[in-house]
Amino acid sequence: MEAEITRQVGIVLEQRISKHPWADHVWVPVAVLSDPPEGATWIEMEPEGDTRVFHYGPVPVNLHRRMGEAYDANIETEAPALWVLLDDADTDPVPFKVRGVTADPYEAMGVLDSGEGLVERLPVPVDVLHWMVDYLKQMPDPEKFRKRRRVPHETEQLKFGKEPIFAPGGRREETSRDDT
Repeated sequence: MEAEITRQVGIVLEQRISKHPWADHVWVPVAVLSDPPEGATWIEMEPEGDTRVFHYGPVPVNLHRRMGEAYDANIETEAPALWVLLDDADTDPVPFKVRGVTADPYEAMGVLDSGEGLVERLPVPVDVLHWMVDYLKQMPDPEKFRKRRRVPHETEQLKFGKEPIFAPGGRREETSRDDT
């Protein structure tokens, strides 16, 4: 089994007119393509009404054997997903640079928590899903949890003739006022 495998995908991003008074338009990743366009630049497609459509590709999706649990968690949901990760940039015509596409929900959550850029959860294309499942089938089963046995602890021997404040059993010895 390979430690890491990679597949190239493409991204579809739309620029839509905003109804919000403070923004002219919004950017929304809408799809992941299993057959990416070539060129590693934003390619504008035919506009669809007021919406401008851009394709970008290829973008690598990496699967690593150490992240099998995360991929399993993703695939076992009702709707497996890929996350498109975009960082803000000062470029035309698209104000984003591609950070990547990931199948790891924990990585996406970390980027989302940072508050930087744009993170969008999109459905996995069917052939990419089969590619992911085939890789996960090759992974060995995780090692079962084994609880360690407790090692008996030896109490420290009294030294220098001092009486302990507490009894060796852990409870304070009962003393009465009559003993003093």
